[in-house]
Amino acid sequence: MSKCKEAISRNKLLVAAIDFGTTYSGYAFSFRHDFERDPLKISTNTAWSSSQGKGMQSWKTPTTVLLRPDQSFDSFGYDAEDKYCDLADNEEHQDWYFFKRFKMLLHNKLGLKRDIHIPDAMGKEMPAKTIFAIAIRFIKNHLLQMIEARGIEFYEDDIFWVLTIPAIWNEPAKQFMREAAVEAGMKSDQLKLALEPEAASVYCKTVPTQRMQGEDGQSDTLGPFGPCTRYLVLDIGGGTVDVTVHEVMANGKLKELHKASGGAWGGTRVDASYFELFSNLFGHELMENFKKENKYEHLDMERDFELKKRTVKEEGARVNIHVSAAFVEYVKENMGLAPQDIVNGTNMKDKLTFRRDRIMFQGSVIKEMFDPSIQSIVDHVKEVIKSPKVQRLDKILMVGGFSECALVKKAVKAAFPDIQVVAPDEPGLAVLKGAVIFGHSPEEISSRVVRYTYGVAALGPFYEGRHPEEKRVKIGDEYFCKDSFSKFIGIDADAGDKEVIKRKYDITERDKSLAIEVYVSTEAYPLLCTEDHGCTKLGEIVINVPMGGWRAKAEVEVEFGFGGTEFTVKATEVNTQIDQEAKFDFLS
Repeated sequence: MSKCKEAISRNKLLVAAIDFGTTYSGYAFSFRHDFERDPLKISTNTAWSSSQGKGMQSWKTPTTVLLRPDQSFDSFGYDAEDKYCDLADNEEHQDWYFFKRFKMLLHNKLGLKRDIHIPDAMGKEMPAKTIFAIAIRFIKNHLLQMIEARGIEFYEDDIFWVLTIPAIWNEPAKQFMREAAVEAGMKSDQLKLALEPEAASVYCKTVPTQRMQGEDGQSDTLGPFGPCTRYLVLDIGGGTVDVTVHEVMANGKLKELHKASGGAWGGTRVDASYFELFSNLFGHELMENFKKENKYEHLDMERDFELKKRTVKEEGARVNIHVSAAFVEYVKENMGLAPQDIVNGTNMKDKLTFRRDRIMFQGSVIKEMFDPSIQSIVDHVKEVIKSPKVQRLDKILMVGGFSECALVKKAVKAAFPDIQVVAPDEPGLAVLKGAVIFGHSPEEISSRVVRYTYGVAALGPFYEGRHPEEKRVKIGDEYFCKDSFSKFIGIDADAGDKEVIKRKYDITERDKSLAIEVYVSTEAYPLLCTEDHGCTKLGEIVINVPMGGWRAKAEVEVEFGFGGTEFTVKATEVNTQIDQEAKFDFLS
């Protein structure tokens, strides 16, 4: 992100949101005049489908990219999956590029590189940002074509874009996503990043009172949440699980009570357990070879499991899942035995049965696939609830595609019997629709909790016995400690949406830009900007030399913003009050 000018949507004709997911992506939009009359009048695309008839969610399509051998764009989503499988069936896929579930590349990376590469299905690498940009550009253009098909005249400058991201992403990942969106054709000052659980929270706070029928036959009331309501947002997506806690203030805005947290415990973890079971039974090498040699059949198995896992309700119930007939034949050809004969020689013989093109699982086997993900989610929510900042909690709000799974919902309800667990009718749409509302009204979130301690490396007083001797430097007659952590704001601090921290810096060289190295720490009071003090260099802020050079004895005041969805920076020369070009770079 270059200049930190805040993106504003109020003068735009419409707000368009893209939910760029690990497994599925989609979009929604609404016009300003409609929003002012009814914030929930939001349009979504419901025409995504697979030529093979396997589309599980018509308002989303798989986050998959297919490029031709010359690296030009071919297709996205279901179309990309279907065409790649057809190419593979004819053994024509080797030179094509197929990318799938690549969003997790950005998870939990403070040292993210701008030029990082990612492998496709065959191991061929391309720049990650190029693939992200291609995906965003396709969804963006699909949305524009949908609006044009309605006969509505508009210019792209009339659109304010919102791109959803996990709340647990750090600043480098956010910057990477913004740069990819700009590369995809979005103007930076017409783009805002929305944190997924915040968007869902905004949506659920807006919906009229409705009922959600629980598995136990009881009905739970959902929204709108009144003042003083405290609720935990549990956003369970395909890749990540995001948790945040909000309180509705007297003015109707939301205050974050606990910093966003979570982990990689989404639906793809269950998928991995499912195919790991096959690897344990038939061997990892056989499964890898089957995947390479039978692309469509393997994809067919993935899609069927994706559909089935969301409908599992009871822990002990038997579950029938479709398995490709080609897989059964593949096992016979390569192992000399039918799959059931192999299973009969293992401790799984009483737990699963192959019957033609289906497998019947005992409920305990399915439960074991879900257990690691569910247990991680429940344990983490318990830790969050223990926080003194949370205290009283009225509801747990479940959103995200994987929260549609009845088994997951039931487990969360069982783990927290004293807290009302609720969800909107379409929990997978909550983030997308909330992102549209947030784009129209970004001030809905009044304050957030800071996830790290932020600061810069500085010369500080040297204290014998407290600071390492190798950090001692002498300047004049005084001793200082180099690499001291000069704190801006601490972890768990409350930061208002417009709150800034100001620091002044002297300009010592007339023709040299001012570079400020920014560090983050997981400790509240780090002593030094070093790894053993929990510190990581986040990146640097650069204040460019103004035309004609700096004035004599120039001093620059830098404002650092921590309360928005993204880090912001603004620089002003103190004597002249002239704003200077300031940019940050958190990508190494």
